[in-house]
Parts: sequence; C-alpha cells; structure tokens
Amino acid sequence: MDPAPSLTMRAATAVFEVFVVAVVAAFVITVAAGTLEMQVLATGLVAPMIAISLFLVRYCRRGRAWSFAGASVLGAFGVALRLIVSTHPSLEVGGDLPSSVTALYAALGALVVLLNLESVLELRRSSPRP
Repeated sequence: MDPAPSLTMRAATAVFEVFVVAVVAAFVITVAAGTLEMQVLATGLVAPMIAISLFLVRYCRRGRAWSFAGASVLGAFGVALRLIVSTHPSLEVGGDLPSSVTALYAALGALVVLLNLESVLELRRSSPRP
C-alpha cells in the first residue's frame, strides 16, 4: 500500500511536473528551430530525460522514495545542461536566451532537487526499520 503523500511530496511532484513541462518546451523549440546537429544532440540527451521524467512523475504521485531521488537527479542534470547551453550560445537555438530565463530555469531545477530530496528524507524517517 502506498503512503499518503504529504504536502512536501505533493509540492515536490508539482514542481517536478512544471520542470518537465519546461524541459519539453525547450526540447520542442530546439527541434523546431535548431540545426540538424542540435536536433540530434537534443534528441539524444533530452528525449530520454523526458521519458524517464514521465515515468518518475507517476511514481512520485504514489509516494515512492526512489522516484523522488530520481527526480532530484534529473533536476540537477537539467540545470547543469541548461547552464552548459547558456554559457555556449552556439549549442542551440535557445542558447542565447536572456539570463533571467536561465536563472528562472535554474531556480526551478533547484526547487526540484531540494523538495524531492526532502521528500526522500521524509519517507525514510516515516518508514519502519526492520
């Protein structure tokens, strides 16, 4: 039986879902307007991230600790990827976005990491030890 999700877990899942939407939007923009090389790179790096994220969202909603841990890892990976792209504008069509967009994306990713890690810790504290 799945544990009842706490407020922290529901917030972590909601922020993760918003983050996934931001990743999908960036992916669509890159594929629609990028060069062939950028389309292939985005498809190879971001498409698997989106697929894994959708899988994790399902289990975050069920309150599984491993899914919250995975969401934290993907949040950190997404922020790192965005920062790499932002420091090298030639990498993608969105590489030369205003710094405020990159800052917002990084803040959203940091929230994903922190809230999901808090959810993992909360689940570990509440689970009975054998």
